[in-house]
Amino acid sequence: MLLSQGVFWVLHYRQLHLSLFTIEVVSYGSIGLALLMLSRFGLAIPALVLDNYRVGQAMFRSDELTEGKWLTLAVLLSKSLIGGYVAGMLPFWLASWIQTSIVSPAWFRWVLTAASIAGVTVVEPTMFIGFVLLYLRMSPLPFTSSGALARQLA
Repeated sequence: MLLSQGVFWVLHYRQLHLSLFTIEVVSYGSIGLALLMLSRFGLAIPALVLDNYRVGQAMFRSDELTEGKWLTLAVLLSKSLIGGYVAGMLPFWLASWIQTSIVSPAWFRWVLTAASIAGVTVVEPTMFIGFVLLYLRMSPLPFTSSGALARQLA
């Protein structure tokens, strides 16, 4: 928020007229950069689960493993955002085809909202697999055998 407010202040200080497009680009761009910065800690959860790190250690481990991996993090973040958006909007898109010919009851929007929440709940954990694979690829293999790792993941 501070980044976008700073950009808006500079544009206003220079007395540039802000179009709706400029406002959207600055807003979405600053939110995207903030999410990309936060995604550096996306490997903390696999570190917690797979290697039994404490929370603070997992955050530092995630930060060190993702150093210089901005493009990979951007791809994983984009995949997660786009997949979650499609899963969340799919019930509403399907309902827009149905509702042109049928009058829906008042409670139908609550059903669509519940279906949207369920869709995102189903899709997002699979989107998280990319962070787990990145963690497994970046961290050194533990001294346990592959059978023990398979039991731990199961």
